[in-house]
Amino acid sequence: VDEDREHFTDLDIELKLCGRILLDVWRLMRSEIALTSYTFENVMYHILHKRCPAHNHRALTEWFEVPYTRWIVIEYYVERVRGTLALLDQLDLIGRTSEMAKLIGIQFYEVLSRGSQFRVESMMLRIAKPRNLVPLSPSVQQRAHMRAPEYLPLILEPQSRFYADPIIVLDFQSLYPSMIIAYNYCFSTCLGRVEHLGHSAPFEFGASQLRVSPTLLRRLIDDDLITISPCGAVFVKSSVREGILPRMLSEILNTRQMVKQSMKLDKSNSALQRILHSRQLGLKLMANVTYGYTAANFSGRMPAVEVGDSVVAKGRETLERAIRMVESNEKWRVRVVYGDTDSMFVQVPGRNREQAFKIGEEIAAAVTKDNPQPVKLKLEKVYQPCILQTKKRYVGYMYETADQAEPVYEAKGIETVRRDGCPAVAKMLEKVLRILFETTDVSKIKQYVCRQFSKLLAGRANLQDLIFAKEFRGLNGYKPTACVPALELTRRWLQTDPRRIPRCGERVPFIIVNGPPGVPLIRLVRSPHEVLADEGLKINAIYYITKAIIPPLNRCLLLIGADVNEWFASLPRKLLIVPPVSTANKLAFNVEQANQAKKSTISQYFSATNCIANCGRQTKQGICTECERQPQRTFIILHQKMAKIERGYQLVQQICQACCGRVGEMKCSSLDCPVLYVNEVKRRDLQQVEHIRKLLAERF
Repeated sequence: VDEDREHFTDLDIELKLCGRILLDVWRLMRSEIALTSYTFENVMYHILHKRCPAHNHRALTEWFEVPYTRWIVIEYYVERVRGTLALLDQLDLIGRTSEMAKLIGIQFYEVLSRGSQFRVESMMLRIAKPRNLVPLSPSVQQRAHMRAPEYLPLILEPQSRFYADPIIVLDFQSLYPSMIIAYNYCFSTCLGRVEHLGHSAPFEFGASQLRVSPTLLRRLIDDDLITISPCGAVFVKSSVREGILPRMLSEILNTRQMVKQSMKLDKSNSALQRILHSRQLGLKLMANVTYGYTAANFSGRMPAVEVGDSVVAKGRETLERAIRMVESNEKWRVRVVYGDTDSMFVQVPGRNREQAFKIGEEIAAAVTKDNPQPVKLKLEKVYQPCILQTKKRYVGYMYETADQAEPVYEAKGIETVRRDGCPAVAKMLEKVLRILFETTDVSKIKQYVCRQFSKLLAGRANLQDLIFAKEFRGLNGYKPTACVPALELTRRWLQTDPRRIPRCGERVPFIIVNGPPGVPLIRLVRSPHEVLADEGLKINAIYYITKAIIPPLNRCLLLIGADVNEWFASLPRKLLIVPPVSTANKLAFNVEQANQAKKSTISQYFSATNCIANCGRQTKQGICTECERQPQRTFIILHQKMAKIERGYQLVQQICQACCGRVGEMKCSSLDCPVLYVNEVKRRDLQQVEHIRKLLAERF
């Protein structure tokens, strides 16, 4: 039974109900928006910008068993249902999916459940059938024996450094669809490879065979009716036969342009705008995945390596030719510093941003003129300044027009947009890059970084920013010896609750805490709820700084000669150790009472010796002798301190009451809400009030 349960939880089971379409909104949200957590509360906040409380099953069960609090549970689930419907409406999922289903000619649920090959085939067959063409259905064995693809897109290794000069980003508009249309690449127009032609015997073609008459081939050559792709595949020109794929893509791109023009005509009709936007988006996605249908050599429905390689090779040749044209033009005096599949980054040394836009327009016009229709090079944007790290990893201040006053921060592939780190890394890196781009002052960057490191070492960092979240692949998705935080936490949870298994694909949050020397890192993994509940658990600041924060910072700053490791090594270590209230007997300041308390970490073997009247003197009695000699001043200071603590706690409670919609019975446990962490800090501070009152009663 346990094995069956484990197997069941690792599968994505699709429930089917006759006459109804069942949608898993959690799964839909994973493909709609990129988040570190896909809880209902986090999705509601990022899409609808609304905070919702989260209650655990224990609290809900307790409330439901009591008649006068049962309404809370019912209202809680009703709000979640309303929220789910609001999410679907906000994203227009139903309308968008319906439009795509009508556009492609498939069923509603197949848009969500089937892949891109199914969509391409649906449209392709509607064009092929009137021409009496039947698609090939190769077997698994035929696909396995097919020739492997030989060509890759052109991805240049960038010149990794910081660029103060403008960087022009030029992009080919729909490169692969344009190649298919311009050169008539299709299954129905390919004659095979050059080395196989000239013989009447059948030869290998894709996953099957093909035979081309030498007489027909000679006639086509004499009339100049063939084109040869860079990979050696021969295609007839569109005057002989227009291919199915070029025809389909031409109709898709032309229709999309018509739809976009229609959107500009009636901008006041929001319902029509949403429908038209859904249609043009569906057409764009269809055009982009058509090439993949021809090159899917592992699980493809009808792969043809000759067609797929021809598209890639011609796209690569087009980009290479454009790069040579740009760098050989003495008028522009520019150089290409990076190229990726269908785009190139052009440095304009010694020119300002306005001149860069002018040169970019000239480059785009010249390259477009040099290529057949509908191949078009567009000026996308200008970066100034920017950093090129490695392939597909760059960041800069983006300008889309010459008269744009304020730049837009844009990053690709670096930690500010990745989800495999913690928020603290993304926030620090983005702040550092903004300081660098705006001031180019390394001393300001060092000052900011050292200040953040000091906060971490002192334990003053926001706990929410230190949460990692990694996808759980199921209990059977890992090797038996795997040391994965999500798996480790799940195994611990199963010891107390056999049904507490995250969904396959769910992102499990965790924090790295301090521990004794020599303990494996996997043993220091804790869930955020554990860290909030146990005041003895401290953040492992050294791990976060040296393993999580410094490496991404250095990947950018080493390019300008700054080493963050040296900054951290020279940072003064000032660490004030103060035991938590609950683990040191409610802030008992004398050594005997502290020794009687339960001690679970080394910090709890020390007692605070600061005077609580904030005079800066040291004492083991809570209030120093100098402050005892000034009772009126001390009394006012301590009462102000208590009032400030209590007022802070009350304000946080009011925020939670407004969110939950009631005064009592809150028990919110949403890890996605920043108020939860502030509330815990204020609750711990509130415990000092009792001790301060006790000291005032004893001393005054």
